Amino acid sequence: MSRRQFPGDPHHGPDPSRRRFVRGLALGGVLAGLVPAASIAQGIRAKSAGLRRSPTVLRGTTFDLEIAETPVNYTGKPAIGTIINGQVPAPTLYWREGDTVTLNVTNRMNVSTSIHWHGMILPADMDGVPGLSYPGIAPGETFQYRFKVQQSGTFWYHSVDLHPNLTRDLH
Repeated sequence: MSRRQFPGDPHHGPDPSRRRFVRGLALGGVLAGLVPAASIAQGIRAKSAGLRRSPTVLRGTTFDLEIAETPVNYTGKPAIGTIINGQVPAPTLYWREGDTVTLNVTNRMNVSTSIHWHGMILPADMDGVPGLSYPGIAPGETFQYRFKVQQSGTFWYHSVDLHPNLTRDLH
């Protein structure tokens, strides 16, 4: 796919073919995915040795989750990370469509927090959006999420920390 050059047009150099362009995007995406993943894995091993490196798998209908903070260093820069049940990433939760699940979530941080469920069909007051559907989980308090699992699939959840100067989500 070449561009026609007319007299008086500025020279733009050769246009890459579509195939070459797409190949370059694909290669760039692969390289961009490999380098950060390796860096993150190395940082977790070297600098966050106290955290679990692979998520716990929890199955059933009743779950106890604790949201807390811990020092982390994934990139060479120390930071405070949000953890669930002492780990990053948070536990993997397996539910069965049609079951009613109960999640007792305790906030061990000094700021309010919640858990937001992405893609789940649930009542607004169970969606975990503080200030919109409920006030959030105050420090030291436990909130009980209880809802019927209405669909199957893969979904994700994360905490929503209500720090006045910082929003930090755990995925």
